[in-house]
Amino acid sequence: MAIISTHTLDSVSGNSAINVRVQLFRLLGEYSKELVFDSRTNQEGRLYETFESKGSATEYYELIFHSGEYLGQKKLLEENPVMDSVVIRLNICDFERQYHIPLLIAPHNYTVWWSGTPKL
Repeated sequence: MAIISTHTLDSVSGNSAINVRVQLFRLLGEYSKELVFDSRTNQEGRLYETFESKGSATEYYELIFHSGEYLGQKKLLEENPVMDSVVIRLNICDFERQYHIPLLIAPHNYTVWWSGTPKL
């Protein structure tokens, strides 16, 4: 099983972004996808979820952070924001690995990176 972990940070306040909705979808074709998980960051802004391969050599995923919902609750977004989610496409071929994807969010920008480590 692979692991996706994240630490989501609110770069306006400098604090962890608590209770941010995060979804992972497996992309099945050009226009279809299936939900793998629908979760929320914890009190430290962290999320840790496992997922399994469907058997392909490389599988394609879409990781969605619903940042607009969080920033709206903090009253940091205008009424009709241009960006209300962060969508990251992942190509996964090693299901014995942890993929850590930290994210900094703000009303008009975001920063994301990843690191991968073999599971112990």
